[in-house]
Amino acid sequence: MKKVVLLVLVAFMTLAVCPKAQAIEDPNPTGTLVVGARAGIFYGYGANFVADYTVVDSWWMGHFTVGAYTGFNWNPNPYFTELNETRYGFWNWALMPRATYGLNITDDFEVHAGVMAGFCVQRWPRYDDPNRFLFTHGEFAGVRYLFTDNFGVEAEVIYSSNFGAHGYDPYGMSYFNVGFTFKF
Repeated sequence: MKKVVLLVLVAFMTLAVCPKAQAIEDPNPTGTLVVGARAGIFYGYGANFVADYTVVDSWWMGHFTVGAYTGFNWNPNPYFTELNETRYGFWNWALMPRATYGLNITDDFEVHAGVMAGFCVQRWPRYDDPNRFLFTHGEFAGVRYLFTDNFGVEAEVIYSSNFGAHGYDPYGMSYFNVGFTFKF
């Protein structure tokens, strides 16, 4: 979380000390829908889908969106025994509403940051009670680059973790996510 907050502060300070740079383009108009499909790594392997809908296009120089995130993450977890190594894994599936603030640096390039919170189903097959239902949250920062008016690529760094009956769980969704985006 500290890294995400620091990244957002550095981006904000960079923009604040360079107001005459004129690099910020008009925000996405109200009603714009951006949908993304991505693959993720670190803390396992995953896939996730996002959708962001622009509800306000006049916050400072950017736009505010509300949307949804759903993701799946599988984490191989080695468990060592005295005779051999047995590999177990666990998986997470999360569904979270999200809120995002975005700045269009150019007509084709956007930076954004936001928060999300929801629930997670976690499965640890080696336990007697393998399923856990947890509250999960996440903070993220990302970029989008559009090759055409409607198609591009995106990358996000996400920090997420879970809370439940077993206490704090640092194994959330994949930290580094890269994929395709569609703008409607």
